[in-house]
Amino acid sequence: MNSELLQTFLKIVEYRQISQAADSLYITQAAVSNRLHRMESLLGVKLINRVKGNNTISLTRYGERLVPIARQWIQLNDQVDSLKEMGDYHVLNVATSLDINTAILSEIAPTTLIDDSLLRFNIQTTDDLNIYDLIDNDLADIGFSFVESTRHKIETRKIGQERLVLVTKPTSAYPDFVGTTMLSRYDEIMIPYNDSYRKWHMLCWEDKIPPFVRLDASLPVPQYLVNDRNWALIPESMARFFLKHGQPLRVLHLLEKPPVLPLVAVNRPQRINAPEAKKLAVKLQSELFKLQQQDDDFL
Repeated sequence: MNSELLQTFLKIVEYRQISQAADSLYITQAAVSNRLHRMESLLGVKLINRVKGNNTISLTRYGERLVPIARQWIQLNDQVDSLKEMGDYHVLNVATSLDINTAILSEIAPTTLIDDSLLRFNIQTTDDLNIYDLIDNDLADIGFSFVESTRHKIETRKIGQERLVLVTKPTSAYPDFVGTTMLSRYDEIMIPYNDSYRKWHMLCWEDKIPPFVRLDASLPVPQYLVNDRNWALIPESMARFFLKHGQPLRVLHLLEKPPVLPLVAVNRPQRINAPEAKKLAVKLQSELFKLQQQDDDFL
């Protein structure tokens, strides 16, 4: 199976028409049909449904399953083709959550690049489960997550931790020190960080009551603080990020302390880029400690 056949198949998937796929590839419809026939012959399955008199095609069950495989194949093939262009550069593929990338990695990664002129980062933000999947499938060299999980051949190491802080609008009438009984679940901007946090949360609030809004990251929180009763628990680094960039927030002290979020480095030790990945994790651990000393004065 070569990339030309897979690229043709993906163009057919994109346009759902042989004619438009041919136009986008600057080849004839006959050439597209021939490539598709060759693919189906090689795989021994039918990939598209053809209906006489209907120009629009649909995918068979096998065609649907081939789409993500074809995309991954093309991506890997492009990476192989670019090896010559990369020369002596070390490209480190990093998978992390949106919050960690926004408030922690973005503060530290640029200085790492300055220190090592041959280092390059490819940073992908995704959910915590997919971080582990990317490491497991050798699609990332290192991941950073607030979730600690156990998987075969994957190494996890706690390199820091993040306190969760209570934030509201600057005009809120809450006192500086707040108990959970003063905070209504109806007003909450909820981010379910990990299992430990969810268990603690269920002890403090009735889980059946719907929150004001549920998010998968704390980055959009300021936009959802629309009234003086709204509140959210966010990582201290995100609170610092918001205040540093002029987002109006009020940071309160919650009497019932939520569990800290572990900052976990995730990697496979046998990866070729393992030394660079380890250096980044050590750098992150050191710089995070310095940032948190600033947080004590800033928040």
